[in-house]
Amino acid sequence: MDEIARVERPLGRTFFQRAVRELQATQAAAAPHPPPQQEQHQSPPHIPQQHQYSDFELGMA
Repeated sequence: MDEIARVERPLGRTFFQRAVRELQATQAAAAPHPPPQQEQHQSPPHIPQQHQYSDFELGMA
């Protein structure tokens, strides 16, 4: 069980980082400013404030 957990953890993490990177690229294409990578681990205030972001993401998803 431990060996399987060790193998799955980096794989899932890489897949998640890949999804986040694609999402940032989508947001960068929709917004003129680049995606803030430093605020990623914090609760970014720019996502809930701009309704254009969520509407665009819902349309693309």
